[in-house]
Amino acid sequence: MDESPFAPRGDAYGPWEEDPRPAEASGPVPPERRYNLPLIIGGAIVAGLVLVGGGFGVSAMLKDDEPTKPAAADKSAPPATAPRQQPSKPPLTPVKLKSRVTDPRPLTLNEAFGKRSFTSTTGKVARTAWKAQRGCAGIVNGVALGKALKKGGCSQALRATFARGDGKLIGTVGVLNLKTEAAARAAERAAAAKDAYLQPLAGTGVTKKIGKGEALGTAEVRGHYLVMTWVQRPDGKKIAAKYHRLVSTFGQELIRGSNLKFALTYRETEGKPFRN
Repeated sequence: MDESPFAPRGDAYGPWEEDPRPAEASGPVPPERRYNLPLIIGGAIVAGLVLVGGGFGVSAMLKDDEPTKPAAADKSAPPATAPRQQPSKPPLTPVKLKSRVTDPRPLTLNEAFGKRSFTSTTGKVARTAWKAQRGCAGIVNGVALGKALKKGGCSQALRATFARGDGKLIGTVGVLNLKTEAAARAAERAAAAKDAYLQPLAGTGVTKKIGKGEALGTAEVRGHYLVMTWVQRPDGKKIAAKYHRLVSTFGQELIRGSNLKFALTYRETEGKPFRN
């Protein structure tokens, strides 16, 4: 028996079903404003680490508070000297993705989305389309977002579309190249508007009609790049609220599994593209 939260039950999607009405076929519906979902997930992970660390610290302090017998004084022992404190080195701050000045070479499709398929937490995911273009015209929707990209000097946009092996989720991930990190953050703020979203890229198979119906989208900054996602059901029907976290996770898996996260991290640490 399939115990997946997306397992069939009564129809092709089972518990996905929330609104039985068919999706509109006239065009994309702006994705629900879920831009903070990755931050919430990340925050939960960080909070967990803090609690674990805090628990260990409390345990150690409680152990140290246990009464102990005073050590007998040794008059023959020389007085203890405090160890010399070594000056601490400040942590290195990655600056190579702060702007196109330190990261001048354009991204390529093979660099950003080089993996045709990968295995996610829900199984195999395959790429069905990819496309690169100079400039960002037609890549996003949203008046404020479009203005922010133009003001930020968006020089290129790359997108790739993927489908889960079971055909129950499809999505597009895009990366937009702006002049500076400050420009990317301004675009991220503009991406929170109700009319702002990444235009999905149609592919083959179940992704042929991507963009029809409802979706969830995210936007996040990586240096001077703005990374955006669009995730939906192939039939375009509404995704129940209780699955929003899983959908957001799928969007993050597209960023990691496609090779985009590694490509940007490599540029950040090495100061050059992973592939020449």
